[in-house]
Amino acid sequence: MTRLLTILLLFLAPFVHGQRSTLLKNINYRASELYHSLNESGDTLILRGERTIDKVEIFNNSFQKAYIVNSLDTKIPLDDIPTGRFVTEVKVKDKLIIITLLRHDDLEEEQEITTVETNEQNNIFGQSSYENKSEGKSIPEYEIEEIPSKPITKPVKFYWIVKHINKGHSSSKKMRIGDKEIVDQMITQHMIDLKSKAGKNNKLTIWEVYDTSEFMRFKRVHPDYATVKEADCFNTDPFYKSEGS
Repeated sequence: MTRLLTILLLFLAPFVHGQRSTLLKNINYRASELYHSLNESGDTLILRGERTIDKVEIFNNSFQKAYIVNSLDTKIPLDDIPTGRFVTEVKVKDKLIIITLLRHDDLEEEQEITTVETNEQNNIFGQSSYENKSEGKSIPEYEIEEIPSKPITKPVKFYWIVKHINKGHSSSKKMRIGDKEIVDQMITQHMIDLKSKAGKNNKLTIWEVYDTSEFMRFKRVHPDYATVKEADCFNTDPFYKSEGS
């Protein structure tokens, strides 16, 4: 069964290689509307959606860059993306699609990274039948095992920000990763909004994130991440939570 799942994984989630880049495709059915690949030389990210792509953000613990797209397709040059592992967040209307981008120096390093990632995904697919909580799929054992306690202190890399905008007749939710400067700006703006008639019902919740890549993966596997009591990749006690959130 494990061998069969491995073969299935290789068909469903091929790794796209380039001279300096590797793209780990998102095989979740919710991401199927977005074609994502690299060009032959691996220096350009190619995206094509069934709906308009609003925005693309590429970031990790030490780098962040955003691209406003507003188009069904786009080609993003990767020449200025440094070596490392990056979360690529594609905003398509009311959906965020997460892709992992690896930037490296040579093919030998690429092969080594690919082997590690393949083993990691094989382990996940070998244990999990989870797709969507609302569809009643089972949660794999490794996801509900007791997680070791977090150290007392951990370096905060970024923050996960969730803002609920409630105008009475309509509501929406905005989610994003941001640094401390962005967090301070959003909290300040939220306090101003609460004093206005239009924004008095808005809610803002912010979590400290220790590992952005692991957090994005954790969030996909755990849609109820906001109620989780323990996790290694983020502080489950919100850094900021407006009253009533």
